[in-house]
Amino acid sequence: MPFLLILIGLMLVIVGVRDTQSELFGLLQNDFALPFSQSYLAWVFAIGLIGGLGYFKSIRPITNAFLVLVIVVLFLSNKGVFSKFISQTSIASPNVLAPAVA
Repeated sequence: MPFLLILIGLMLVIVGVRDTQSELFGLLQNDFALPFSQSYLAWVFAIGLIGGLGYFKSIRPITNAFLVLVIVVLFLSNKGVFSKFISQTSIASPNVLAPAVA
C-alpha cells in the first residue's frame, strides 16, 4: 500500500511540474463520468466483488475462475488493453512501418 501511495504522489508531482493538471483531471473525469456500464468503475467493481468473495474458502475456486474470465474479457474486449495500447503507441500507423527513402 505505501508503494502505491508513493507512485500516486510521484505522478502528481510530475504532473504539477509539467503543468498538465487540467489534462490529467480531464482524463480522469472522462474515465469516471461515463454511464456505469461503460465506465472504469464497472471493471473495478467486478474485480473487487470477485476478489472479496474469494476470501471464502468454500467458493475460492469459483471466484478464481470468474476472476480469470473478467481479466480475459478485459484484454479481449473492443475497448480493451490491446486496442488502447496500439492506438497510443502508433504501432498501426503506416508511416512507422514504411522504410526510409534516401
